[in-house]
Amino acid sequence: MFCQKCGAQNADDAAFCNSCGTQIVRLGESPKDKVIQAKIQTKRDQIAGISQTGPILLCLLGLPCLLLYIIPGAIMIGVAIWWSSSRENEKKKLENEIKELQAEIAAIGGK
Repeated sequence: MFCQKCGAQNADDAAFCNSCGTQIVRLGESPKDKVIQAKIQTKRDQIAGISQTGPILLCLLGLPCLLLYIIPGAIMIGVAIWWSSSRENEKKKLENEIKELQAEIAAIGGK
């Protein structure tokens, strides 16, 4: 064990420094050390609580967002694409019918 004041090495069970005579306080034995260790443990408990609740909170908050925004949004996009493509198909069908009618008119006029 080393002296906190002068740094001299002492026996592990020494109560006072052999070099300077300062009382050797072992880590964790003074009341101040115990208070600090209790605060450290409290902070560690808080960290453990945050680590365990973080993913759970994300899941609990993320699921409603998924159900309320993403899924309906994807459905709406799908409907818009389907509707747009069906409108395009209808437009092409009408354009083909116009061409057929124009061809009939040309055939009648050509006779």
